[in-house]
Amino acid sequence: MVAEVLAGLTVETVGWDHVDAVRLRADQQQEIDLRYAQPGRPSTTDADGAPVPDARDQVDPSNVFATLLLRVDGEPAGHAALRDLSGRDDYQGGLHPDGTAEVKRVYVAPGFRGRGLSRTLMAVAEDAARAAGVRHLILESGLMQPESLGLYLRLGYDPVESFGVFSDEPGSRCFGKWLVPDAGAEPPAEPSLVEPSRVEPSLVEPVETPSAPVLREVPWGDPDAAALRREMWAYLQPLYPQLARVVEARGGHDVVDVERGHTALVTVLATLDGRPVGCATLAPSPVGPEHLTADPLRGVGGIAAAAEAGESRGFELQSVFVDPSVRRAGVASALVGYLEEAARRRGGLAAYLNTGIRQPTALRLYGKLGYRPVLPYPPYDSDDAQLLFLGKAL
Repeated sequence: MVAEVLAGLTVETVGWDHVDAVRLRADQQQEIDLRYAQPGRPSTTDADGAPVPDARDQVDPSNVFATLLLRVDGEPAGHAALRDLSGRDDYQGGLHPDGTAEVKRVYVAPGFRGRGLSRTLMAVAEDAARAAGVRHLILESGLMQPESLGLYLRLGYDPVESFGVFSDEPGSRCFGKWLVPDAGAEPPAEPSLVEPSRVEPSLVEPVETPSAPVLREVPWGDPDAAALRREMWAYLQPLYPQLARVVEARGGHDVVDVERGHTALVTVLATLDGRPVGCATLAPSPVGPEHLTADPLRGVGGIAAAAEAGESRGFELQSVFVDPSVRRAGVASALVGYLEEAARRRGGLAAYLNTGIRQPTALRLYGKLGYRPVLPYPPYDSDDAQLLFLGKAL
């Protein structure tokens, strides 16, 4: 048994069947069941009322090479595990490459939260993975766990394509982090950040230029703003083919673009040296500041209920786009800041947006601007498996 002492904490390597590890995993499963409870979903309890584990989520202990138990003053407080996925089925028609491992069952008991213990667990897990020769660490979480999503993003994990037994679950989200540089792989191309009807703001971290962006409000149908949104859509079609089919079924981009304009409150155009290089739009949101701290334990059904409760005083940033040829000019930050101020002038207390899982640059930029993962919010379909939802108090 290996133990690491950290200022009153211990993180031990124990067996998968250690009694405290088993109990913490059971507690976590109860919480997960509450978070993902949906009205009308068939019962997952047996005849005696005991919960029935999801057969898809059973872990083969023979694949687990580290089970970590965190204690505070001797009391079991947290759990994480690592399992080898090298050469195993990814449930997407392929195999995981050698040197791939998955973080499983990251959990901190409720009475110990807010102390940074999840970060401690993840740091120890990463060290254990490196020591075992792991190059790529991946994990699976979900939209009803915004605290976890925020943790992984802050720790440098980027969204990756869905894998494993939950890859067909719309609410599942997967992340990955290279512990050792992938010398044999081409670095992924960063999207030019586009956003049509349902993948909300896509941004690119914009190029150095001596000029400062000039911002001005324009009508939704302004030709320069419309051209920029069309450029966004041209990028998104191959990136999100499923979304492209949905938009095409609704009449195509131009039809959907007109529909979206009906809810636009403010559209702002950014220019550099007189050239249009960016645009963004502010629209009302059905959820207000209470959604930033909404209780995930109310389950999926609680989201719609919260949206129906009175005046929202929330706003949504939509169609945020920056021409990739003007990177690092501060255009994206200026557009977002302008819309936030426009929301404040209208009494807004919260700003929301969503972006696609294949746009890590956008996620990193929004994180720097103070946005963090939140629960899904209407009117977006909870079955859309390509969105991440972010929010910020104004």
